[in-house]
Amino acid sequence: MGTQLGTGQHDGENGYTVAVRAVEAAVDRIEGDTVDFCQVFCSTRYDYDDVLEGVHSVVDDETAVFGCSSSGEFTEEGVQAGSVVASVVVSDDIRFFTSLSTDLEDDPHRCVFEAVNALPRDGNPQLEGYPHRVAINLHDGLSGLSDQVARIADDQLGDDVTLVGGAAGDDLLLEETHVFCGEQFATDAVGLALLASKKPIPVTVNHGHTPISEPMTVTESEGGTVHELDGEPAYEVWKEAIRESAMENYEIDVDDIQDGSDQLSMMLARYEFGIESEPRSDEPGGLLGRLKSFVERTFVSTSGYNIRWPGMETTTAGPLSFAVAMPEETELRVMHSDPDDQISSVRTAARNAVDQTDDGDVAGGFVYDCFCRAAILEDEFDDALAAVESEVQAPFAGFETYGEVCTKSDDLTEYHNTTSVVMVLPA
Repeated sequence: MGTQLGTGQHDGENGYTVAVRAVEAAVDRIEGDTVDFCQVFCSTRYDYDDVLEGVHSVVDDETAVFGCSSSGEFTEEGVQAGSVVASVVVSDDIRFFTSLSTDLEDDPHRCVFEAVNALPRDGNPQLEGYPHRVAINLHDGLSGLSDQVARIADDQLGDDVTLVGGAAGDDLLLEETHVFCGEQFATDAVGLALLASKKPIPVTVNHGHTPISEPMTVTESEGGTVHELDGEPAYEVWKEAIRESAMENYEIDVDDIQDGSDQLSMMLARYEFGIESEPRSDEPGGLLGRLKSFVERTFVSTSGYNIRWPGMETTTAGPLSFAVAMPEETELRVMHSDPDDQISSVRTAARNAVDQTDDGDVAGGFVYDCFCRAAILEDEFDDALAAVESEVQAPFAGFETYGEVCTKSDDLTEYHNTTSVVMVLPA
């Protein structure tokens, strides 16, 4: 049988009914009624108790159910806000294990440690014969700790586990996000789903942003609020950096942008910041590892940037507000991306993932995509999904995140904004 993946999407008034119909539609696309894994992405318009009850009424007690609240849900057939998306997997080649831990903000290290150690580790008989491992990380997207969550999880899972996933959303209400695991749902939480596979599971990450400024340094910040860049008010520095490009590309005079306006939100999404990443060393310890790292930093040019969205607050008052901490001395560049760039970047990510399979035969996939990309793409978001479908040629499902997680890159860190993460399951 190998691996099969089916997707379903539905909306309506009743969360139970909507979930049942979404899961049933997904199950109808696979052979047999047994489901090994069910990933669910859900709008805040529904009661999560009702949604999970609906999911469990279709799948059996042995199914690993996992997911989160979102800010937009999609399948290969398109995006449909205010819906429930379900993807189901049945496989002879993959085993699935899930965990959930809470009180993230009180102690992120303990929270992630508990989630990681609730999963089987090396030496566990359940993993014997399944050497290829990927962990899906879904977590509270409003914690301000996404970069820490990704880094801690990556460290604790070890080098043999690739980390993917995203930060849960809440339809841009910015009030409370939730993670689902089994019959539970929780805010201020971290969830992990470990996929242990007989075959490699390709994972790719890509963004469509290009630097348009010289480097600038964070000179005054507090948490995710950057007050000054190069000793000047952060907003003013950003405004001057985008002035020429904004007029050329959008015929917008940056001096006319109004505090709290939709236009400001749009510009903050299309002109984000990039932190240039140094290549990682495969041997971080010892003299050889340090020497290799030095050579890479000195002689290897990389175009890798981790994207950081500055639009948590749409104010022209002076500061810029980021979703994660931006320590002083951080070096940034202003980046630019338009819809064509975003469509091209996700197409490339999907193509690269398929190319990494042994024979190009794909059962389906998962896509973790930022809500900021939807802000850039607007009515062209379905075009980006069509680009993925043209490369994958199999069902896939995903959600619009509050930040993406991916460690499958030699020159990017674990946490991203406005970036596409694509994982495909070989058939």
